[in-house]
Amino acid sequence: MPVTLIVKSEEPTVRARREAAAQRVLDYFGGGLPLSRLLCFLDDSDPPILKQVFGVANRGVYGPINDSTPLADWPEYVSSCILVDDGVSLFYPRVIDDLVYLYGSTCANDVGLTMTLAHELQHAIQHAIARKVWAMNGLVPQLSKTAIAALELQWFDIPIERETRIVSKRVAVHFFGEERVTQYIDEKIAEANTRSDVADVSDWQFVRALTPSSSVDIVGDTQRLFQRLKCYRSELEAVLTEKKGNPDFGGIDLDVCF
Repeated sequence: MPVTLIVKSEEPTVRARREAAAQRVLDYFGGGLPLSRLLCFLDDSDPPILKQVFGVANRGVYGPINDSTPLADWPEYVSSCILVDDGVSLFYPRVIDDLVYLYGSTCANDVGLTMTLAHELQHAIQHAIARKVWAMNGLVPQLSKTAIAALELQWFDIPIERETRIVSKRVAVHFFGEERVTQYIDEKIAEANTRSDVADVSDWQFVRALTPSSSVDIVGDTQRLFQRLKCYRSELEAVLTEKKGNPDFGGIDLDVCF
């Protein structure tokens, strides 16, 4: 199915530039994108509620959408693209299966737009071709802050997150070259230092060090990561229990990892 690309902007020239930049990324992935009803929404603002939910340093979001997915935190101009009034149905029918969302501040820079869009599209691909591995990785960031601190976990320690960072830099370098991408990353490191955001600095430093040959074994590295998490099995099981009824986490067996 074709991807739905929506760029929110009151400025025609800005909208056209961002549409072109986003379409380049979509064309780069081509037939590798999931065969689902995928919405890519590029905002022109940073809704405070989303920054509160996903974190101040968050630049974009990917999420599968099913009939039970809560949409209350999303701006109406986004949710109305997911649940559409057809003028007939009592309840608005859902027309989207996967959502990729970018903040307005992310879209202000072509390199940032490209990297973040590629990052989130790779998550959509992971969900489509390796759902159980994607879901198991998704449990890890929901461990308690105490557990994450004790394990000294960073985002790039999670295999699916490491892969998205590899892909996002590879795509950006393809379009802009190594020098311009490195310049952008250095700017983001400086911004994070200004905010005293140590985790974000570390994350950008990891991305800066990636090379075109960087790779990750998602399945094997996930198994190795869960070996580090043995002492937190009960906490992971509690997180999984909370997701009971969510089809994206159905059939997950932690025994496979432990």
